[in-house]
Amino acid sequence: MAVDDETRSGDAERDESAWSVGRLNNEIEATLESASNRFPTYVVGEVSDATAKSYGTFFTLRDVNGEETIQCIVWSSYRNRIDERITEGEEVIVRANVDFYTDGGRTQLNVKNYWAVGDSDRTQELEALRAELDEEGLFDSDQKQPLPQFPSNIGIVTSLTGSAREDVREAAWGRAPGVTLTFFGATVQGKNAPPSLVGAIRQADQDPGIDIIVVTRGGGADDTLWSFNEEPVIRAIADCRTPTVVAVGHEDDETLAEGVADKSAITPTEAGIVATPAVSTVRDRVGEIERQLQAGYDAIVTGRLDAFDRRVDNAVVSIERAAENRRAQIQRAADLEQRVDTAYSTLVSARLDSLDSRIGTGIQKIEHAAETEAVTATAARGRVAGLEARIDQAYQTRVQRETEHLERRIERGYQDIETNTDVQAAQQQAQQLRIVVLVLIGLLVLGVALWASGLL
Repeated sequence: MAVDDETRSGDAERDESAWSVGRLNNEIEATLESASNRFPTYVVGEVSDATAKSYGTFFTLRDVNGEETIQCIVWSSYRNRIDERITEGEEVIVRANVDFYTDGGRTQLNVKNYWAVGDSDRTQELEALRAELDEEGLFDSDQKQPLPQFPSNIGIVTSLTGSAREDVREAAWGRAPGVTLTFFGATVQGKNAPPSLVGAIRQADQDPGIDIIVVTRGGGADDTLWSFNEEPVIRAIADCRTPTVVAVGHEDDETLAEGVADKSAITPTEAGIVATPAVSTVRDRVGEIERQLQAGYDAIVTGRLDAFDRRVDNAVVSIERAAENRRAQIQRAADLEQRVDTAYSTLVSARLDSLDSRIGTGIQKIEHAAETEAVTATAARGRVAGLEARIDQAYQTRVQRETEHLERRIERGYQDIETNTDVQAAQQQAQQLRIVVLVLIGLLVLGVALWASGLL
């Protein structure tokens, strides 16, 4: 590819005018040294992020009225002469000179001495808020919600551009590849951080699909982590209905937000681990449960089968006994039926013979009664005939007697008339008796005929 002369000359001019990083840092160092009289000897501020090394102690000095910070170092030779211990959260006055670290391009205070003024206003406010939260029981373990063992969707509140996002994702998906991660972007430091964090936390808590909320950010100076000590953020975390995990900074960082969370983690990576089950552990546990289930199943099934076999054997024996009993009952029923048939035949025959005998006797009695009735009727007719003759004779005798003595017995005429009337009544009665006797004889003969025909 051809390059014209004008392009070559432009590149040469830029090469000559551009400084290297080393040259720039050296120039900054020289400028600061030449202007050292412009900087104060004493600086007041609040200590944070103190880290002691064998060769010296590093800490951050924050403006007591703002968010501005500067890095400080106390070399071990000076640190051993300082009577007071460097304590985070204290307001201090340091005697130092401005130093520029050329290798790192970092401006810092080279501290020669150190005096504690007392706890800063912000530290005092922090401790007052800590005491209030403690009194409300927000740090109590019995107030913590348990984390679900197998979450399907984890809501992560963090900066969408920070490394914490990737750390949580890598750790969570490394343990549970199938879990869903839903990110709620928020500003995690500075003036806008508290309202941004509160909004993201509430949005995650209102999402019904979120099982766990992870609030996290990477490490940093205490002043950059201070948003997680702000009361609105802490209250938002404490009020969550969804279980929460808070991981802010590194191992040495500690915030109130972590204290009120249901579970705290040291780093974003650990937050991803805490919020998810280890698939390998779950698989091992599932395998163990399967083995236990198999063993239990085998034991139960074997025991049940043995018990079932015994029950089947007992049932077979019972059925066989029942069959034998049934056969015996059938045999007894057959015997009984035969006995009943025999008894029935015998009884029927005896009853028929007895009935025949009784019928014959009855017929004889009826015949005898008929004969007796006939004789009685004949006798009755004879008596009736005799009675008629006697009545006629008596009548004639009486008529004659009354005729002869009529005149003499006028006074007794009525008696004679009554006697005559009695005679006539006797005749009528005799006639009626004859008729009754004939009717009785007819009825008797008819009854005998009907009875005989019914028996036959």
